[in-house]
Amino acid sequence: MTIEIADRLIKLRKKNGYSQEELADKLGLSRQAVSKWERAEASPDTDNLICLAKLYGVSLDELLSTEDDVETIVNEQVKKEEPEKDSIKLTDDEGNSLVIKDNHIRCCDKDGNLIERDPKITKGIRIVNIVEAALGIVALVAYILLGTLVGMWFNAWVVFFVPEIICSIARCVVKKNANNFNMPFAAAFTFFFVCMVIPGTYMNLWHPMWVVFLAIPLYYMIVKLINRIIGKKDEDDDKDDKD
Repeated sequence: MTIEIADRLIKLRKKNGYSQEELADKLGLSRQAVSKWERAEASPDTDNLICLAKLYGVSLDELLSTEDDVETIVNEQVKKEEPEKDSIKLTDDEGNSLVIKDNHIRCCDKDGNLIERDPKITKGIRIVNIVEAALGIVALVAYILLGTLVGMWFNAWVVFFVPEIICSIARCVVKKNANNFNMPFAAAFTFFFVCMVIPGTYMNLWHPMWVVFLAIPLYYMIVKLINRIIGKKDEDDDKDDKD
């Protein structure tokens, strides 16, 4: 949309005594959408153009006051609304859209505003990832020391489970979702720790300890049930972990 058309929309709105909020209510839109039109950052779609013309009592040509005919304007609008090349765009009934391109996901509301994640969560996950890398180094040093000083080369490797277990607990706290806990790692750590580190090596606990893996599906079933009860999504979003 040109600046001239945006200015005309402002003049017509004020001439008819509407505030941005009042006009948005009449069109069933948000005030931000109207504001974007008047700043020439977005264009009304065909339906909204028709509604504006009727509301202001003018023709589409008068409303747009441009040398282009209505068909050209509509085609330009449709072109703007088409997804980018090599991208996938999904839109729900409320006008919110999801665009997938080059392995990146972008979520926008019906006004085209980018829906961003809670910056506190994003920052928290980044800190957790940094801590996990540091704990990985600590685990490596611990393994070398245990192997060198105590001769535990064959079983001290279980320390490599610890960083992920600790950080998955941290992710649960940051995201406020217990579904982010890495229960398979916790179960494997428990199994090998009991069987190989503590007296399990001499007590031959390999057979009875396998039952610890039954806790994996049980844990996620319970978490999923709790999340449904409190109305919280239980999906783990990997995107946060990659930010």
